Amino acid sequence: MSTWIWALVLLAAVWAAHWGAEHLSKPLKKLRKQWGFSVAAGGALIGLAAASPEIGINIASAITGVGNIGLGTMFGSNVIAIPFMVITAYVATRHLKKKNRDKAHEKHIKEHLLKVDPTAVTVQAIPYLVIVAVVAVLTVPSQWRGLQPVDGWIMLGMYVVYLAQALFRGRKESEKVEWKKKEVWLAVAGVAVLALGAYFTVRATENIVAALGISKIVGGLFITAPMAALPEIFATWSVAKSGQITSAVTSVIGDHAVTLTVAFFPLAIVTMPVNNFPLFATVLSFVGLVGILYAAFIHWGGKDNEHGFKRWQVFTLGAVLLVYVAVVLFGVLQVFGGTSGEGTKLFKAFNRDGNDYLEDVELYRAVNEIGYFEAWNQDEDLYLNEDEWRAGVSEFLGGYQFEQVEEFGEWDLDGDGQVSEPEFREGLFEAVDKNGNNQISESEFVALYREGSGSQSGN
Repeated sequence: MSTWIWALVLLAAVWAAHWGAEHLSKPLKKLRKQWGFSVAAGGALIGLAAASPEIGINIASAITGVGNIGLGTMFGSNVIAIPFMVITAYVATRHLKKKNRDKAHEKHIKEHLLKVDPTAVTVQAIPYLVIVAVVAVLTVPSQWRGLQPVDGWIMLGMYVVYLAQALFRGRKESEKVEWKKKEVWLAVAGVAVLALGAYFTVRATENIVAALGISKIVGGLFITAPMAALPEIFATWSVAKSGQITSAVTSVIGDHAVTLTVAFFPLAIVTMPVNNFPLFATVLSFVGLVGILYAAFIHWGGKDNEHGFKRWQVFTLGAVLLVYVAVVLFGVLQVFGGTSGEGTKLFKAFNRDGNDYLEDVELYRAVNEIGYFEAWNQDEDLYLNEDEWRAGVSEFLGGYQFEQVEEFGEWDLDGDGQVSEPEFREGLFEAVDKNGNNQISESEFVALYREGSGSQSGN
């Protein structure tokens, strides 16, 4: 299938997943009213349904062995969603129908204020920032870097605590609600559609990144995450237009608290190494920055005991999003980096004869000095078994076409069921040599470096 067809599959799969999530959320919204929880507090519960597409994507990524797609989607969505939803809500509320306005709406328009219930800070934003901090503590330090099974259980426990504190602090009088069988059955159907949508979201992303020659985590960050945000943007617009401004703005925090806890779990259970630490640390830093700005702006945004986002604060969140994209693309990944890129510098260092390409011996030396074989060799013996090889292909050669990587048997030259380091170097050379001219150009080496080998120097 062509890249354009997979792009359409991705779009359809994302919308299907969100359709399922929407029908799953309706019973939860009724439970919120029936049990007597505020809108801000109920966001932590309803966020379980709203974040279910990301949960599904991560489950599918973990099961199919392409966890970096889920990892990129999980963290990427936490950076982009908050600015997107605040900007959307601000624009949507500038012109509300008279029946959807509150008494102070005209005053807020003149003050360029997006008014938000201040409990959004204490009930949702601050606990969310605690979750981000715990994720950093669990995944960043070198001695336990990456996502481990114990981390998954810790983050699942964090969600339980987050939900409990939100519901406990957001109690109010219960409301009488009417339950219909149709809604229940639609919720059940929603779960099934959500699962299918999540699976095809992962499959489509996997094929798109292979066609574009980019790594899976980058595909998750800049393809799947923005696509997954589109239905949320339309939903936020609709909710804000109905006059439910606090619900429109705060639901994004509840959604992504779930993303960093419940959706974290399936990736951690299968163990996810951090193969590109500079990229991981940069994205996680922006996750924290956006959350801090969200809380600070709501608290100090208004005046006269009113809280929310002033116009300049909305613009600031948009600017932070643009800075994030620029830093990741041009600073960390060094797209269009030219001669200043780290991959280019390494190419020149390993190209000792000063020509325009690396011969096999020069690439072998580069692979050895970077520690590439060791990164694949998880049990630290002298060989790669087939599981280690497949995991390495997924993590480090995700942006390569499958026919370039070939099958395990093509790397296992002596047919003993394992790949030695010399066999590994030869197989890698053939994969990296995309044009088949028996030499590695600067662009081919830089592409390999960006796939993950460069991250070894950051460990």
